[in-house]
Amino acid sequence: MPPDAGAIDQNGVIPSASTRLSYRDRAGLCDWQFKRVMAYLSIRIDSAVRVSDLAAEVKLSPSHFARAFTIRLGLSPYSFIMKLRIERASALLLNSDKSLTEIAFNCGLSDQAHFSRLFRRFVGMTPTQWRRKHLTARARLSSQNDNMGHGEQDLLRISA
Repeated sequence: MPPDAGAIDQNGVIPSASTRLSYRDRAGLCDWQFKRVMAYLSIRIDSAVRVSDLAAEVKLSPSHFARAFTIRLGLSPYSFIMKLRIERASALLLNSDKSLTEIAFNCGLSDQAHFSRLFRRFVGMTPTQWRRKHLTARARLSSQNDNMGHGEQDLLRISA
């Protein structure tokens, strides 16, 4: 008989075996596993990353890894990888003049159309719209700073 087989919950009810979660099902990735996965992703985010590769990296089965990962981060491995790729793409859109195809490949995505669909799903606008909007805002901010006197710029720097 398991040690908690006769355990009574706070409402005075004995939970059935199917409603109790084992420790294994409640536990997320431990710190060393999390750090190892993040290191792996930082090196390989620009290539194909499979859940089975991440699971092997931390010595778990793919299903156990996916469950533990989701408990730890609140996102599935797929959603987290896509979030990282979209963040990387956003930085490239803003800080480079690379084409959308180049950015897609730099973010581990197969083609520009797939990249554009994912970006729109996660961000709410196409990569081109996002780039245009943010570059316009950056140019506007830059021109405002150019029009300020040096005293105002120093004040902004001090208050930041």
